Amino acid sequence: MALPINLLRLGQKVSAIREAIEKLTPFAGLDLQDYLSDEKGVAASKYYLLVATEAAIDICNHLVARLAKRVPNSYAECFEVLAEKRVISGPLAEKLARMAKFRNLLVHQYGDIDNQKVHMIIRNDLTDLDRYLNEVAAFLKAKYRPEGELPKEWPWKNNSG
Repeated sequence: MALPINLLRLGQKVSAIREAIEKLTPFAGLDLQDYLSDEKGVAASKYYLLVATEAAIDICNHLVARLAKRVPNSYAECFEVLAEKRVISGPLAEKLARMAKFRNLLVHQYGDIDNQKVHMIIRNDLTDLDRYLNEVAAFLKAKYRPEGELPKEWPWKNNSG
């Protein structure tokens, strides 16, 4: 018997991603030199990038456990499994897998992180997290609520719902 998808748990993770994106957005508007000159801002942006990535991984692991009934070998592989299950697109899975690998660098080699790369990710790749939430929401809506309105506890709305 398959375990049910926990919409409340997913909603908490979605909220964490949305909040982290909100906190990261001001850094995306900075030019590189202004960003690099703000030591506390750089540290904060790394933290919020980590929070967003961790929450995306948590959503992925929850869905993979329920839909694929397996445990991925790595965080990066988790997104590949979601693509295999047609929850998210292949190209998005590749981007999120790279983000998961970068998360590992943030956690395990904090001092060796290229802050220019962090700035580039914040400027160019935050939309991947929005796409992720939208694609997951569209999948869940199509699979579990194709006939109409979403329940009040639905954790997020996407462009199609």
